[in-house]
Amino acid sequence: MTLIVQMQDTGTTAANDPLLSYTITTTPSPLKAWPENPEATGDPGEIVIAVARQSGTIADVESIRLRVPAGTMSPDLTTDLAAITAQITLDGWSVRLDTAAKEFVFSPAAGHTPIGPDLGFTIQLSDIPMSRKVGTSPLTLTEKSRTGNAQFQERTTVFNVGKFPADFYLRNFLCEPSIISNGGDVKLTWERSANATYELLYPGVERDVTNRTSLELEGIASDTAFYLRATTGDPTNPVTRILSTQVTVLKPDLDVGNLTVNGNVIAKGDLTIAPDGQLTVPKIVSNGDHIEVGSSIQQTAGGITVSSGGLTVQGDSTVSGALTATTVTARNNLVVGLASASALYNDMPGHTADKMVDGRDDTFYQSRFFPRVDDWAMVDLGEIRRITSIEIHCTLIAARVETSTDQSNWTSHGQVTPPVSSHALPGGGVEARYVRVLITQPMLVAFQINQFIVTPGAAFAAGFGPSGALGVEQTAGDAPAVTTTADHPAAQDGRPTSADAPVPPADADSPDGTPM
Repeated sequence: MTLIVQMQDTGTTAANDPLLSYTITTTPSPLKAWPENPEATGDPGEIVIAVARQSGTIADVESIRLRVPAGTMSPDLTTDLAAITAQITLDGWSVRLDTAAKEFVFSPAAGHTPIGPDLGFTIQLSDIPMSRKVGTSPLTLTEKSRTGNAQFQERTTVFNVGKFPADFYLRNFLCEPSIISNGGDVKLTWERSANATYELLYPGVERDVTNRTSLELEGIASDTAFYLRATTGDPTNPVTRILSTQVTVLKPDLDVGNLTVNGNVIAKGDLTIAPDGQLTVPKIVSNGDHIEVGSSIQQTAGGITVSSGGLTVQGDSTVSGALTATTVTARNNLVVGLASASALYNDMPGHTADKMVDGRDDTFYQSRFFPRVDDWAMVDLGEIRRITSIEIHCTLIAARVETSTDQSNWTSHGQVTPPVSSHALPGGGVEARYVRVLITQPMLVAFQINQFIVTPGAAFAAGFGPSGALGVEQTAGDAPAVTTTADHPAAQDGRPTSADAPVPPADADSPDGTPM
């Protein structure tokens, strides 16, 4: 089965996103172009689109149009639209072919149909006479819909469906053994046709294996995912299929972004922090002359005490708890947290939304187990401020980052890219009070947010209270002077660790109709 997920145009804004979710499967898998000999035919293709409303609110749908490229060129899916049998399982709906627009138009007998989360249906195209040219065909689906009493609006999404040569195949990609000791060897094997180029990809390696059906690898020291990519067709419009397999290593070498140790850590050699790295500990005690830090110190509990000589930090300084000082000179940024946090679903015991900003390393927010489209997690700055950047540490999540001044009108700032999703806002920043993560696709596992960091436009970014949590006084030069007193308590900055993002499952499909 070929699975094709819903894709959005890169210019699509939140207001233009389809209100329904769409998932395509094809038979055969993948679809095959018919032989170029006009006297020969192949098996007809079939496309099934599963449609659902993931949000808990009702969406009114007036029509759904599906444009299918037709002709004799590589991007064309079929040679004859009229030969295709189109069906929809939604009661009261019918379908007609708009030949001029090359579209199948699905519409109800009544003006529109309310679609809720409990009403799913399918759109099916059967008996498809396939184009004879190998390539990728863009199927354009346009949904005319609304929520509430708003005007009906056209919302478009595109599915890229691959057509492979009739005799193409790629299957049975295996890693043996699948569990090894550190430094062990593996053998990769696969079956494939001869009418494509093949590449093997794994961390740091992209290797041509076009003339192979197996490969032995030595000295595997860490868990590794292998991807076998086949490419065929016209170079200007190729089709790609990807299979994956993996090996698990016992006592592996680790190369991780974040590591949490609940017990003691004993370094029998030197402990080296990269120049752009960071060491986070509850408390630092120096028995020598000094402590030298090349990047930053993050204080979350226990405190840092400097009895004499001062403390100099060359990079950013992040304070999660209270900060008491006569004068603090910030040569870069001094960041101290957010006002409050909330989420649409906030009932996971011990992992509520406030854990994103509670100043602890061992806490995090967790969503419900099966997140739906329009689920959200949000921070509230307390008042409208100009913000320059947003940073989110999270597990694998299908979502985008948005800002708003009133929780009614939202501006998108791009997709979340775990494990650390950084968003520098254009034009010197934007005015906002609310910053949220909004789910854009249904998920089969819960997501976690370990850090939700918003940086205002001033050099000193804080979670401001009613009268201002901290006083900021700009002095001459590049170093603003920041003063704090007992009447100006510091806010808290949530900076827990980031969980690892999961590996894509074997044989899942990419947006262009190819498995991942």
